[in-house]
Amino acid sequence: MRVTLLVLLVASTASAEEPRTVPGETIIIRERGPGFKLPVPLRDPRVAPQYSDEAIEHDAWTRAWMLLEIDERGVVQRTKFLKRPGYNLEKIAVERVFGTRFEPAHDGLGRATSSRIVFPIEWPSYWWIVAHTGLATRIPSFVGSVPCRGTGPLNLNRAHPVYRDCSVPDLSNANAEPWIERPVSERR
Repeated sequence: MRVTLLVLLVASTASAEEPRTVPGETIIIRERGPGFKLPVPLRDPRVAPQYSDEAIEHDAWTRAWMLLEIDERGVVQRTKFLKRPGYNLEKIAVERVFGTRFEPAHDGLGRATSSRIVFPIEWPSYWWIVAHTGLATRIPSFVGSVPCRGTGPLNLNRAHPVYRDCSVPDLSNANAEPWIERPVSERR
C-alpha cells in the first residue's frame, strides 16, 4: 500500500513542507491546498471504550497512543502502539481502532488518499465515570477539568479523587514497535 500523506494529530509548529523526523523515518505533509482534509473518525469520540477487569479493579485512568495506517476508503489497515495503556487494555485498544471507520484524508486536490495518524484512546477511571454519570458508557465533556497525574497533591475534597493520564505519544519507539495487521477475516 502506498501512503501518500502522513499526519500527526498532536500539537506541532511545523509548516506543511517542513519534515518531522523520527529515527529511521521522515514525515512530510504534502499537498495542503484548498481540498486538504485530515481523516476524521465516524464514531462518536465520547463513547467510552470497553474496560478490562484489571482496569476496573485498579480504578486506572490511562491512555493509549496508536499510530494508524488508514486507506483511501477510511479503513484502518494496520496499527502500532506508541504508548501502551497497560491493565490488559491492549487487545481492547486494537479491537477499537480496527472497529473505527474514518472519513478518509483528502489531498490538496480533494482526492481521498491513504494516511497515517497518531490516535489516542482514553480510559477515564471507571468508578469516576460511574460517580459522575451513573454509567460507564460515555466520557463526559468535563473530563478535561480533572488534574493531570503529577500536577500536585491529590484533592481529597472531590467525590472521587483521581488524576488524569495526560501523557503524549512517544515517537522514539515507533520503529521498535511491530505493526499489527487488520485480521484477514475483516479485510474489505
